[in-house]
Formats: sequence, C-alpha cells, structure tokens
Amino acid sequence: MTELPTIRPPNEKDSLFLRVTRGCFWNRCKFCGIYDLFGVEASFREKRELLEEIEELSKVEEFQKKETAFFGDSDPILMETPSLEEIITRLYEKFPNLKRVTTYARAATLWKKREDLERLKKAGLKRVHVGLETGSDYLLKFHRKGINKKRMIQSGKKTKEAGIELSYYVLLGLGGRDHSEEHIKETLDVLNEVKPEFVRFRRLWIHPACDLAREKDNFKQQTPEGTVYELKEILKNIDFETTVEALHANNYVQLCGKIPEQKQKMLNKIDNFLYLPLEKRKVVYEKDGVI
Repeated sequence: MTELPTIRPPNEKDSLFLRVTRGCFWNRCKFCGIYDLFGVEASFREKRELLEEIEELSKVEEFQKKETAFFGDSDPILMETPSLEEIITRLYEKFPNLKRVTTYARAATLWKKREDLERLKKAGLKRVHVGLETGSDYLLKFHRKGINKKRMIQSGKKTKEAGIELSYYVLLGLGGRDHSEEHIKETLDVLNEVKPEFVRFRRLWIHPACDLAREKDNFKQQTPEGTVYELKEILKNIDFETTVEALHANNYVQLCGKIPEQKQKMLNKIDNFLYLPLEKRKVVYEKDGVI
C-alpha cells in the first residue's frame, strides 16, 4: 500500500507522489505545527520499501504518463545520499516519461549536505522547495528555524551551483507589526543574492495549536493589509529574473508572473486591490481562516 505525503506544493498536484520520509525531524518552528496537527511522527522509510513501492506504482498505466515526481514529507534530503540516489535513479528507469523529480528540503539540511548536491543532481533531482520564510536573523532565531541568514544564503547558492532549481517560500507577516520592515529588507537581501528560480508567497496563518499562538505578549500579529503591503514591497524590489507566485488560497491578492517582464502588471494588480474602498477590502480580509 502506497503512502501519500502529508502536504505538497499546489503546483505538484499532478505529480507522482513518493513519501520518502514521514513528518519533520526538526519540527520546532513556532509558526508551523502542521505535522503535530496531523499526528505524524518523524521517521525514515526503508529503501527496500520505497523501491518496492516504485515497482508497484510503475504497473499503473495512468502513472506511466507522469512527467513529474514529488518527494515528501518535509525533508527527504536527510536520507543517506546513496540511498536517495538509488531511489531517484530507479524512478527514471521505471517511468520513461519522467522529466523532473522535486522534493521539499530544509535550508539547514541543504547546507549540511551541500557537498552531496551535485550527486543528487546527477541522479536526476531537478528542483527543491525550501521554506526561506524570512531573511532576518532575529526572526529566524525567534521562530526557531534552525538556520541563520548567512547559511541560508550559502545553502541557496550551493543548490544553484549544483544545477538544482530553487523554489523559495516567503511568509508574509512573519515579522508581525513590530518587525515588518526588517522582515522585508532582510528577505530581499537573501532573495537578491541567491536569485532563486521561483519565489512563492504565503501569508502567515497562526493555527491555535502552534507555538506562536502562545506568544501573544512577544508577537503582535501583522494586519491583513500589512501583509499586502509586504508583498508589494518585496515584489517591487526583486532585481533578478525569476517566477513569482502567490496563488495559495490564503493570499489576499493572487499573483503569478515572471520578473522583469510582468513585474509592473503584478504591482498594478496589488495597487488596484489597495485602491478599492475599505469596505470591499474588508470583505476579502474577513475570509480569513484558510490555511
């Protein structure tokens, strides 16, 4: 019986799924708690089990048409590199139409395994989805991300040097109201130095069960409109070629486009939203509660 990843990026919805690890071995970020919510304990799946699962999946005619595959849960790069190489190689052998293998990865793990990234690229790993969240050292420490700005930049550059596409996630509102400007500035520093192929925006949503929900005295939550202004400021100051996406259900303004070609069009869409009467903007803001 196959296992599905607990979560996956929306753009991977049509991919072939392979759950390489279960849960998150770090699982300390104050704003997350997703794996606790689903009751998933961190563990590795056996290589033998995964190879057998690939064999079973390859017998399904519908799956043979798949051109992309995605690894879950939070950090499959943690698996021993030779084992992961073998799994990737076997996927391409069993699915001849496969063009891309993608995985979630923690930036801290990419930094620790930076010397192995070229091997994984050679095996066929084409893209990694990474939670940048913020570039601020203060906020990275406060939210217990387990990495600092310097290593975030180093891991990103090493990933790109290995020839692996990098998809960064930025969390709007992660600095709250008190550290919004720092969040914007320091995040832009990382983005403009690393130059990831994709920048994906999500808005911070504080689930009642996560640790951040109990930080009311230390974290003043950003206003809905404040997150829209953060999106605008970061987008406006990205100075490299990339693809921007803010299509998750919790984004107040839905965006997708290439920079620089479509930057102004996306900025105009944000401005058009902000020019709406307050009553109309409030209707959008009150649709809160989606993850």
